[in-house]
Amino acid sequence: MSVLEPISETFTIPADHPSLPGHFPGNPVVPGVVLLEAVEQVLVSHYPEYDIVKLPQAKFTHLVRPEQAVDLQIEWTGNVDAETLKARFKLALSEEAIPAATGQLVLRNRAAVQAQEGQDGIR
Repeated sequence: MSVLEPISETFTIPADHPSLPGHFPGNPVVPGVVLLEAVEQVLVSHYPEYDIVKLPQAKFTHLVRPEQAVDLQIEWTGNVDAETLKARFKLALSEEAIPAATGQLVLRNRAAVQAQEGQDGIR
């Protein structure tokens, strides 16, 4: 299996996202987990045959506000084995090019994950 093509996309988190009313009232900030969910959604839209199985590292360096454009870059850093890939992601505020988050991901082919779950008796 070869390393996949890099991904570059821009996204925003809408002001009516359900996580925002309590995070923080009057001064909304997009939670880190919502940013990670956006990373996952972009990955799945490009490579639906892969699932994120590990997040060995994530660092949030700048606040992201609702409706703020965020640039996502995903670079593939190599193969763990025939079914498992490593990637690095970077999030930056689009207008200011300010880094907002970085991290590492481990992805595995969905068919391999399902086969492993079947062997382990997990459903």
